[in-house]
Amino acid sequence: MVETSTPDAFTRIIEHFTASTRAAFAARLAELSTGLDLGEAALIRSAVEEAVHHTARLKLNRVLLLELHAAKRAGELVAEDDAGRFAQFVERSLQAEFAEHLDRRYPALRKRLQRVLSQQRISIETLLMRFITDRAALARLLGRRAGRLTALALGQGDLHAGGQAVARLSLEGGEVMYKPRSLRIDSVLDAFLAGVFGTAANRIRVPEVIDRGDYGWAAFVVQRYCESEDELRVFYRGLGHWLAVLRLLGGTDIHLENLIAAGPVPVVIDVESLFAVIDKGLPSPYGHAYDVAQVLIRSSVLRTGIVPYRAPALGFDGVDISAAGALPNQQPQVHAPVIVGEGTTEARVKVINVDVTPARNHPGRNPDVSLYWDQISEGFLAATTQLRKLDADGELMPLLAAFEHCQARDILRPTQAYMEIGRMLWHPASLYDEAKAIERARDLLARNALVVPIAPSAAQEIAAEIDDLRYGDVPVFAAPLNRARIDAALADWRAMRIDLEELTIRSALVATKLNRSVDEPVASGRHYFARHPHTDRLDARRRKLAVEAVERLLRLAVRGDDGSVTWITPETTQSGWLVQPLQADVYFGLGGVVVALAGYVYEVECGRADVVPGVDDALNGALKILQALVIADKPRTIGGFSGYGAQIWTWLTLHDLLRRPELLANAVTCAEALALEGFGNDTYFDIIDGASGAIVPLLQLAEATGDARWLALAARAARHLEAAAIVDARGARWQTPVFAEPIGGFAHGAVGVGWSLARLALAGAGDEADRARWSALANAAFAFQDSLYDETLGNWLDMRQLGVTETFHTWCNGSVGIGLAAGDLYARTRDPRHLRTLRRAVTASHGQWGSSHTLCHGDLSLWELFVRAAALDPDVSSADRDEPTAQVISAIEEHHGVIGGMTRAAFTPGLMTGLAGAIHSLNRMHPDCKLASPLLLERLNQAA
Repeated sequence: MVETSTPDAFTRIIEHFTASTRAAFAARLAELSTGLDLGEAALIRSAVEEAVHHTARLKLNRVLLLELHAAKRAGELVAEDDAGRFAQFVERSLQAEFAEHLDRRYPALRKRLQRVLSQQRISIETLLMRFITDRAALARLLGRRAGRLTALALGQGDLHAGGQAVARLSLEGGEVMYKPRSLRIDSVLDAFLAGVFGTAANRIRVPEVIDRGDYGWAAFVVQRYCESEDELRVFYRGLGHWLAVLRLLGGTDIHLENLIAAGPVPVVIDVESLFAVIDKGLPSPYGHAYDVAQVLIRSSVLRTGIVPYRAPALGFDGVDISAAGALPNQQPQVHAPVIVGEGTTEARVKVINVDVTPARNHPGRNPDVSLYWDQISEGFLAATTQLRKLDADGELMPLLAAFEHCQARDILRPTQAYMEIGRMLWHPASLYDEAKAIERARDLLARNALVVPIAPSAAQEIAAEIDDLRYGDVPVFAAPLNRARIDAALADWRAMRIDLEELTIRSALVATKLNRSVDEPVASGRHYFARHPHTDRLDARRRKLAVEAVERLLRLAVRGDDGSVTWITPETTQSGWLVQPLQADVYFGLGGVVVALAGYVYEVECGRADVVPGVDDALNGALKILQALVIADKPRTIGGFSGYGAQIWTWLTLHDLLRRPELLANAVTCAEALALEGFGNDTYFDIIDGASGAIVPLLQLAEATGDARWLALAARAARHLEAAAIVDARGARWQTPVFAEPIGGFAHGAVGVGWSLARLALAGAGDEADRARWSALANAAFAFQDSLYDETLGNWLDMRQLGVTETFHTWCNGSVGIGLAAGDLYARTRDPRHLRTLRRAVTASHGQWGSSHTLCHGDLSLWELFVRAAALDPDVSSADRDEPTAQVISAIEEHHGVIGGMTRAAFTPGLMTGLAGAIHSLNRMHPDCKLASPLLLERLNQAA
């Protein structure tokens, strides 16, 4: 077979089907000759032919591929080699009989294609007439005479309203943008910005425009990287100013392509979506506070498009298209259809993964937004303060009134949804049976409207959307702004909670850092240790910090009219890090926060914590939402911190603390659901997400209920782990979808799995043979961890960091978790192997204070290790309990509050990485405290 490689093998066919359109344009171009010279006319004709060819190719390619394969299978292509057979197909496609064949098989195709091309041609002709008329006026945007046209870039965006699109015109005097819409709103916005920020050279701005009513011209903005640290600070402070302004004006759709970094000035180049209607969403089954939190997120700065946000979208799941985000090396690839084998009879469509095309929104080649969180936040707060002063002085409303009657666009459905439905409507099957395809599109749009209240829902509106898509347009909704829309935006802005807005900004920006490439090295600096730790008035200081943490947690709560309570947080999901209301899990979510609040109430009752007004109400309100989340949503994992195991542990712990019988019943219900689900779909295996994380909670449930069913279910989990184990001379470990190689450590690796199996064997589950196998497999897991110990480094190597000698001192992946598991098993068995591991962990972790004040990967878990080791191994690990307590308390005081983990720059309410964990640990620092440690999924120590 002869392999050919051409950029567009169907070129002759496409040219055949676009010939009439190109001829009509050439005739019209000749009529416009008085306004254009010969060189300009030739340039324009070439640009138009390229644009028309591109449009037709997108519409025809799939049909031509299908017809190619049909002709091949029918034996109609009889040349000696493949190149000849493909050439035969091309020649056949140029004949009149082929067009008649297409009309029979795809009755809608040619009529729709000709209308699409005709619309595009007419819209380009309109652009040219407007250019000829306005050429002299463009000098106002360029600062000099426009001169000759030197380049024309058509289709700089989606097609709307009959094939119209933005275009870029390069002239001798510079470049301008043509926009086929009113630009009055751009002009009014720039006047508004001048009224708020004055005439400083580096104030935020939009391009200068010439508005011609139903179209206009805008100055072209050239991207320039910042040349100094000072310019970078000004740029990011300007982003904060934009957030404040757009939060007031209800601005949306300022994504990566609509903001350009012009040195220290972030310039927004497309501001047609202001005073947007807020999508209130439909009531959820989770409670009013959850719905309020969702509305707060939708109406917050997140909707501007500037701050990072990863909303799931078909083909773009996890992609960040925000102006501040979309950072290099953090974007997942997206799906894109391409033709492979082009120019052969084997040509076909293949969906491949491609990189997101870089835009011009960043002020540097490899920007690190995390260095400028404070500038963005401070810019938002400062500009909001200025706007509030203008409002208080009666000067804001006159500035806003100027927007009345400006044409504004409403984004009622995601553009990507339109793109996908549009592709479906141009699929060969849809062209074959258009009525069926239209009905499918109608059903999709109608069902979308059921879950997106602002989306068009009337039959006539949906029919108009489908007609746009049938003829190549993306539907657009625009109307003049009225006073009611402006007043509604102002009222919403006046009612906003600025503390939650600033929290949302920081949370979203933190997500940009957390969504970096998995190959980027993780900084592990220790900056938050106590410079001057001391034990003076230790208990009083502990109580005070706990009160302050609880008060902050309550202050930043979102409350519903039904008494429900929740919080907003950055949290990792299948789409990456998102800002969202708390989910039900223990790690980030509401389960862990409720456990911490219940623990605080318990400690107040015991006299070991001080009363904080509102705790009981917050606890009961959060319990209401937690119960609803567990009932409505099936966990996507099995594990002890994210899935069924987490739910069982949460309800058991709450039952112990609050002594409410229904909470134990909830734990049983979750275990019954796990029994039905089984373990067959579990591919994580680990403590956080996998089957091993369910074993200890099930053992505790069996103890609490006296029901042997839960021992049997834990044994099922163990058999699942046995079947998936990789066992060789190094020991045992488990491959998960998260890491390229099986790893060690407690939360995600071999130690956690081994610990759960050892606990199961000690609990008497299964028969003697089962317990012998589980013990042996646990020991093999510990052997694998031992193989990672580096005597020179005095710590265990981390398999995630292959080739890197950095080691970690954390619960999740480092010495702390390894030591806690060993200490727990040593306390139960007195096996010297576990004592040796515990001593190694204590030695490795000595002096490692200051990474954060968290349970997962910070000082709170270090405290746990040192205190437990001192009690278990006083001869070697002896330490005054007050010493590690003083380290933690002094560090929190010196750093003016609790410093979270990966999300340290944001408010994080969760148990393992945030404020709830600090509250729980501060309580546990009292020597008489009975509260359970979540690090080993313990229950309340009734005997303490």
